[in-house]
Amino acid sequence: MALTLHLPTLTLVVCLVLVTAAALMTFIGMTQRVYRGFWWWVTAQWLTALSPVCLLLQSELPWLLPLSVLLALQWPLMMLAGLRQFHGRVRFPLPGWMDALIPALGTVAYAWIWSQDPDDVAARVAVFSLFNVGGYLYAMWQLQAIPGWRRSRHLKTVHLFLLGGALLQAPRLLTAMSNWGLPLSNPDHIQQPAVLLGLVVAVTVSVYMCLLLTYERTEQELLDSHRQLREMADIDMLTQVPNRRHFNEMAALALRLACPGGSTLMRFDVDHLRHFNELHGHAAGDEALKLVASRARDLMRERDIVGRIGGDQFVALLPDTALRDALHVARRLTRQVDETRAQRGHPPVSLSFGVVRVEPDETLDLALTRAERALERARRHERHPAGHEAAQRA
Repeated sequence: MALTLHLPTLTLVVCLVLVTAAALMTFIGMTQRVYRGFWWWVTAQWLTALSPVCLLLQSELPWLLPLSVLLALQWPLMMLAGLRQFHGRVRFPLPGWMDALIPALGTVAYAWIWSQDPDDVAARVAVFSLFNVGGYLYAMWQLQAIPGWRRSRHLKTVHLFLLGGALLQAPRLLTAMSNWGLPLSNPDHIQQPAVLLGLVVAVTVSVYMCLLLTYERTEQELLDSHRQLREMADIDMLTQVPNRRHFNEMAALALRLACPGGSTLMRFDVDHLRHFNELHGHAAGDEALKLVASRARDLMRERDIVGRIGGDQFVALLPDTALRDALHVARRLTRQVDETRAQRGHPPVSLSFGVVRVEPDETLDLALTRAERALERARRHERHPAGHEAAQRA
């Protein structure tokens, strides 16, 4: 037995469902943190909910029929307007004002056909379906301008959803065009109440997708915040190298993985930084620290670890590196700092080094202590104006 749907009753049910969806979106927007574009989506939901209301009242007020068309056609374009705001930095192929052309032209065409022959249902449905399909495809095309939309499962779902909306209208469009200008014994054959059910599903899914896009943005911001906090906890903000705690963590792990007794630890300081700051200013002192850290990072291998453990104090662990090779790195660092300083016209900077071999089964703290003593002896010897090197073996 075929299932018969009473169109006015179905329209009333659709109206109630749409109002409920719009009210839910409004409640979420008023009680939760939302982003730019969310209220465009809410507006689209409310305007869509008004469309079946106009259909219910059009027998009393005929002019509500073309208004219901406008309210139905606006939905994909208003959703697109929300996406434009949500992704405010994206440069879309066409400006936002052109989004309004499709529902405006569709409404004008529908109203004109309706005024010429109110009984030509097929022609009106064909025009409505044509512009509705155009709106879905237009929104889908614009959405593809969002960078990385293929990597976002939510944006891909919106894309497929818009494509599904266009495909849902396609059979209705073909049927209406084939009956253009012909009298119909059963207008429901063209109007297809099942399309109203599809509208309910579409709006329900769209509410869900709007929320998912909002939560996806919130989740990404939380991940970015956690990453930034982690960087602030691990990285020295001035020099962009690991701080003392993070250096100790990475160096301890590197020593466990390296060949016992084959690693070298290098302590190096900027000489007389306090006097340098008094003479040239703290900004110049900060630039000197950043220059030393930058040149040290450039010289180090990927497996080497360099960190800042104090105001003017740096340390580097060179796994599987002989003592003479580490001393060569120290000389190169001194030379590169001096060359870069001269190129930039910065005040002269001198460095002192203490280099030791990490003995088998020696703790990192003990090796750092020996490197500190080696650094103090280098300072006392004053062997080179641009950088003093000393090596001590236990």
